[in-house]
Amino acid sequence: MNSQENLIHKDRLDKHDIQKYEFKNMANFHSNTPQQPNFVQDSPIKKEKVEQKAIENDLIECLLKKTDELSSHVVNLQMQFEKAQEESKALIESAKNDGYKIGFKEGEEKARNELINSINEEKNQLLHAITSLHEKMKSSEEHLSALEKELSAIAIDIAKEVIVKEVEDNSQKVALALAEELLKNVIDATNIHLKVNPLDYPYLNEHLQNASKIKLESNDAIAKGGVVIDSSNGSVDGNLMNRYKTLKESVLDNFKV
Repeated sequence: MNSQENLIHKDRLDKHDIQKYEFKNMANFHSNTPQQPNFVQDSPIKKEKVEQKAIENDLIECLLKKTDELSSHVVNLQMQFEKAQEESKALIESAKNDGYKIGFKEGEEKARNELINSINEEKNQLLHAITSLHEKMKSSEEHLSALEKELSAIAIDIAKEVIVKEVEDNSQKVALALAEELLKNVIDATNIHLKVNPLDYPYLNEHLQNASKIKLESNDAIAKGGVVIDSSNGSVDGNLMNRYKTLKESVLDNFKV
C-alpha cells in the first residue's frame, strides 16, 4: 500500500476537514513548573438535569409500582367477577332445577288429581249404570214373575179345559189311567176299595189289572173320570176337579212373595 494514499476515499474528502498533524517535542513536557491538578466542576445546568433525571426515575418507579398494584387489583377483580359469574350461573342452574322440580311435581300432582277425578267420574258412572241395570233387572224380574204367574194360571185353566173335554169324551179311560197310577202307591196295602163313577165302572171292571186284590165299587158321589181309593194305608182322593184345584193352588203359591 502507498504510504501517501489517504485512508478516506477520494469521493468523500469534501465531507471531512483534514489537517496535517504535527508531532510535538517530548522535551517540552519536562518543565520545572509544577502541574496543578485540573478539577472539572459541574455546571448548574448539568446538576439540574441530573436531579430532573432522578425525579423522572422516581416517578417512573412509582408509576410502575402503581401499575403493578393496579394490575394486581384488576386481576383480583377479574377473579371476583369470574367467581361471581360461576356463583350466579350455579344459582341460575339451581333455580332452574328447582323450578323444573317444582313444575314437574306440580304437573305430576295435577296429572294425578285429574286421573283420580277421571277414575272417580267413571266409577260413579259405572255405579249409576249398575244401579240402573239392577233396578231394570228387578223390574224385569217382577214383571216376569207376574207374567209367569199369569201364564201359569192360564196354562192351568187351559189344562182344566183339556181335562174337562177329555173326561167328557173318554171318562172311562181317564178313570182307568188315574186308578192304575194311584194304586201303585198302595199295592202293598190291604182292604183296597176303589170307588168310581157308575158310568166308568163297567170299563174299569173289565180292564183293571190285579182286580182280585181290589174291591171295585160304583159311587154316584165320584165325578166322571175320577176315583177314590180307601185302604189300610189311608185314603187317596183321585177326583179330577179336586186334584186340579190342589195343583192350581200349589203352582200359584210358588209365585207368592
